[in-house]
Amino acid sequence: MNFGHVAHDYTRCRQLDRVPPPATLPFLDLSEHWAKMTRAATATEPVPGRAAGQENWLRRAFRGLFTFPAAILAILVAKAFWTCRDRIADTDLWWHLRNAQYILAHRSFPTTDTYSFTAAGSPWIDHSWLSEVIYYSAYRTLGLRGVFVIFTLAIATLTIVTFFLCMKRTRDPFAAGVMTILGGLLAMVGFTPRAQNFGWLCFVAVFAILLRFRSAREAPLWLIPPLFWLWMSCHAGWPMGIVLFAIMLLSGLIKNDIGQLAADPWRVSDLKKLAVTAGLSVAALFINPFGWRLVLYPFDVLLRQKLNVALGDEWASVNFNDSRGVFVIIMLAVVFATALLPRKQWRIDDVILTAFVLYCGLSHIRFLVLTGIVLPPILVNQIGNMSSYNPAHERRIVNAIIITVVAVMLIAGFPTQQVLDTQVSVLFPVGAVSFLNSHPQKGNIFNQYEWGGFLEWNLPQVPTFIDSRTDIFEYKGVLRDYFAISTFNDSQKLLDKYKITFIVYPTHTPLAYFLANNARWEQIYQDNQAIIYRRLDSVAGHS
Repeated sequence: MNFGHVAHDYTRCRQLDRVPPPATLPFLDLSEHWAKMTRAATATEPVPGRAAGQENWLRRAFRGLFTFPAAILAILVAKAFWTCRDRIADTDLWWHLRNAQYILAHRSFPTTDTYSFTAAGSPWIDHSWLSEVIYYSAYRTLGLRGVFVIFTLAIATLTIVTFFLCMKRTRDPFAAGVMTILGGLLAMVGFTPRAQNFGWLCFVAVFAILLRFRSAREAPLWLIPPLFWLWMSCHAGWPMGIVLFAIMLLSGLIKNDIGQLAADPWRVSDLKKLAVTAGLSVAALFINPFGWRLVLYPFDVLLRQKLNVALGDEWASVNFNDSRGVFVIIMLAVVFATALLPRKQWRIDDVILTAFVLYCGLSHIRFLVLTGIVLPPILVNQIGNMSSYNPAHERRIVNAIIITVVAVMLIAGFPTQQVLDTQVSVLFPVGAVSFLNSHPQKGNIFNQYEWGGFLEWNLPQVPTFIDSRTDIFEYKGVLRDYFAISTFNDSQKLLDKYKITFIVYPTHTPLAYFLANNARWEQIYQDNQAIIYRRLDSVAGHS
């Protein structure tokens, strides 16, 4: 497609301002942008034989909706949909569902561990209770398809807002779409049905408000404290919002340009507004069911959960040898190219934000979501136009075809329960759970870390050895012992220590081979996903 001539006459989009601009989040404030795109509509020629104000509303709707930006947006939504469609299985989902089930059944929050036997009774903070209730309500209504709908809506909203933030800094929808896709490829690492999805929605909302205030000195700052409260209730990642706020506030204290970097100092009145907003935002964090303990939890992760951070896959640094690393290299190349050959002067706060999100994303892959949100609107401003799009020359028929094809694909591609169940069976021991339901085993279980939540949801009568909540298991030393057992560091001695009588673990793993060649264990079940071993000797005799 030749994007240089992709649009046909945009006039007659709305007659005499009678077609409203598209609904958007209020803090994005795209009214000016939409007005520029539709200004030609107010000067349309009347249809012969018909008063100008009587133009057919279908025609006006067609011309107002089927624009090139709308077609790009439809493609972005489709990209988000197909990404989510193949990522419904997540290790955390199951214990999140069980937490929400408890909350709604007891009208109270779980405060101690009741799912495992290794950390039973240990104090525990449910730091994602609101996200859990949302996912569980969807699951109770539509099963896994309900979870898919909520998950997809969250990721699609994140994508849409990122695109609109890009559109605020460029006149080229194609450039905005390209940068949004690049950001989405980075952020895919976090695209599973997890509580942090709602946290990232809060982040992008705060980011949008601050960007609006930075550019116009007017924005609904009063929304930020409630957003931090909401964020606190959904996920413990809210410190990233505090860092974002601090960078943008402190950057505005620099009054003069630094070399080629442009300063944009705050006025005294701006600083007062930001200071009040910051104070109220911090205060809002303490309005939660667990008080100061929940506020301190993110710092507890960094300071006390060192084994979790050191060994958890999502806390690892970027591996440049896999596909994710390729996307990071592409984004780094764009950053360096725009830095060496800038089309526009870089802002001081944009430079600091770019450095911060790149450091976070390169250090821990879980924060590539942060990188994928912040970089697109910054880099699109530096890249400039990638097409010669002109809203006065829209090709609405082509746009309508694109949007229609996307809509048909979304409807036809909506996953069935069988499709989602198949994804679950690929990652979790569905057959082993069925076997244990029909052949209950006595005593303590040793299970794979990633399967803990699935077992807790589907075998609630069997206390697990460990699950992916991680925190309490590290505090109790269970996480350390789990890795020791899995890597043959006194495995049998530790299995005796915890009085393990049966083991559910992936097939074709070193531990499975160890058990297969150990006369003290017998295999009682096996499929392509999982294997179950039962102890033959007496636990008491070896404990």
